[in-house]
Amino acid sequence: MTIRPLSEIAEFQACVELQRETWGSADIDIMPARYFVTSTHIGGLVLGAFDGDRFVGFVNATPALRNGMVYWRSHMLAISGDYWNSGIGAELKLTQREHALERGIHLIEWTYDPLEAKNAHLNIRKLGAIVRRYYVNLYGRTTSALQKGLDSDRVIAEWWLDKPRLKVAGDIRRVFIPADLQALKKQSLKSAQDVQQRVREQFLKNFAEDYFVAGFERKDEWSEYLFMPGASRVYQTN
Repeated sequence: MTIRPLSEIAEFQACVELQRETWGSADIDIMPARYFVTSTHIGGLVLGAFDGDRFVGFVNATPALRNGMVYWRSHMLAISGDYWNSGIGAELKLTQREHALERGIHLIEWTYDPLEAKNAHLNIRKLGAIVRRYYVNLYGRTTSALQKGLDSDRVIAEWWLDKPRLKVAGDIRRVFIPADLQALKKQSLKSAQDVQQRVREQFLKNFAEDYFVAGFERKDEWSEYLFMPGASRVYQTN
């Protein structure tokens, strides 16, 4: 497997096609090739994964600014269906980390659906990201097949690239999510909607009480987010 920066229009067009395959979205929700061109011209990065000559995945990042700190916002990570669960997602993110540190970037953030256990496992368990922000129906109604029937609730994964991974201990709160959201939706969309409402309320309550997501445990039927106190203090830049 080869991972390298992308720079050609044809490569960015391949990213467009892979978005369609990954999320099953209509064109209105697809980021066009010119988005990737602009991103690379203003200090961002698009990395592509290749199995021989075959393009099988990408991850992108765009410069962002908050409270005077420059960081990267990683908007998309897409993997060809034949390569799901192969570890390519983690390889792309770790390569992204290397490039970020070379450019003096110390924080990468991205959104993800908190009900998707595979994504939570990668972001929190494997990479060591934390979560302390929750947005209700952030993107409104989308055409993504994966999002169908649910609000587009999202959390922000914060990946502090040169900070030590936190040890989960002490006063721990747990929030349970289904091990396979898409399977639950096929069984009962109403059950999935009820789970989303419960998880939304629990996340918002924990964040309001200064707890944050510091760990994740993936299990066969239900997976668990692990919350610790101190959201307002962890990984402060000042």
